[in-house]
Amino acid sequence: MNPTEERPAKAPSALQILRQRRGGVPKPLVESQRERTAIRRKLVEALKSGPQTVPELARQTGLPRHVVFWHLTAMRKYGAVREEAECDPYFSYALIPPPSSTESSS
Repeated sequence: MNPTEERPAKAPSALQILRQRRGGVPKPLVESQRERTAIRRKLVEALKSGPQTVPELARQTGLPRHVVFWHLTAMRKYGAVREEAECDPYFSYALIPPPSSTESSS
C-alpha cells in the first residue's frame, strides 16, 4: 500500500454501534463511577498505613460509616482487602498487595 493511500475504514464493533444509537454512556453513570473510584482511592490510601476498622477509616477519610462499609465489602469481594483481626464489634481491614509481575512470569 502506498503511504499516501488511505486505509479502508475499520468496521465499528457491535458495542460502538450500540453506544452511537443510545447516545454514548449516560453522564450520571460516568459521574457515579468517578465517585466510586475516588472513594476507593481514599480508602486504599488510608489503609496503606496498616489495618483499620470501619469507624477509623470513616474518621480518617471523612466518609460516612455506611459508605466505608459498603466499599470495603465490595473491595473484599474482589480481592483488594481482607479482614484481619476482630476488634469488637468490628473487623479491621488490610490491603491485599497485588501480585508482583515476577510471581506471574515465573
